[in-house]
Amino acid sequence: MNAPRHRRLALRCQRAFTVVEVMVASAVLIIILGLILNIISQTSTVTRRATDKISAFQGARAAFDLMTGLLGQATLNSYWDYDNPLTPTRYLRKSELHFLIGQAGTGPFPGTAGTGQAIFFQAPAGVTQNLATYGGLETLLNATGFYIQYGDEAGLPSPFPTAAPRYRYRLMQAVQPAENLAVYNSTTGTSWVSGLSAFSAPIADNIVFMVAWPKKAPADDPTGNALSSDYSYDSRLNATSTSQPETANQLPPTVQVTVVALDEASAARVCTGNTPPSEVSGLTSGLFSSSTQTRFSQDLQTLITRLDSSGLTYKIFTAALPIRESKMQ
Repeated sequence: MNAPRHRRLALRCQRAFTVVEVMVASAVLIIILGLILNIISQTSTVTRRATDKISAFQGARAAFDLMTGLLGQATLNSYWDYDNPLTPTRYLRKSELHFLIGQAGTGPFPGTAGTGQAIFFQAPAGVTQNLATYGGLETLLNATGFYIQYGDEAGLPSPFPTAAPRYRYRLMQAVQPAENLAVYNSTTGTSWVSGLSAFSAPIADNIVFMVAWPKKAPADDPTGNALSSDYSYDSRLNATSTSQPETANQLPPTVQVTVVALDEASAARVCTGNTPPSEVSGLTSGLFSSSTQTRFSQDLQTLITRLDSSGLTYKIFTAALPIRESKMQ
């Protein structure tokens, strides 16, 4: 038998939610949704930042690999010859080519002072401006080099509008076409380096510092300063002397290259004028002047400490590159 009508109404009222219960449930639901949205937002922000960092340093990694790959192919084509063809007294190592490491922005080296070393050498890069005649010669010899330059990016040619200045540190690559090779003009000096900037182009932005250290193998030189006391190297230095140094017309067995890259957000924050920002240039003040293994490790750790406390996002790339054509013992 069916229940009386008043009992059915009472049962329905017992099963329904009150207004207070609905409001409490809605409030709880809103809180949960807010927490979920906050978690999604934080996750999205972390993912975006991680993606931005990866993208920012992909270009630096590609440029570093390009530089180290070409550096490993450096050549001098050294040979033995009389010291004087008319009145010979001894044999000397000779070469028409040149391997050179020095401070960027000083002496013959282009670049911005305070950004570390510049490297110049010859390698079979196969670059020519006369593709119709020499385009198939992939091992053509080129003078090439790498250095860091601070400044505005090159603008687009007319009729494109002039863009706002965008000052950055840039890793520059110089590749002199084979038909313009000037290193043969003289077997002494560094005059051939002066024309290389005309053949330079940026290969990565936000590379702020580079250390190039010519070294022997650790087993042969545990202190790390046998070839250079200040990271410099000049294969032509005293190369005509009757008592040649070990480096005369010889390639170093190894070059350890270390570069420091910033992400775009950090670079945009500090690179706002036409002069190198002190927030970056001050990071390496007093560092990397003496190339001993102990001093290098100390200087690198000091640099990392300064970078960590500067609020800049950075990445350090380093590699010890064997120079394949080195004959040095």
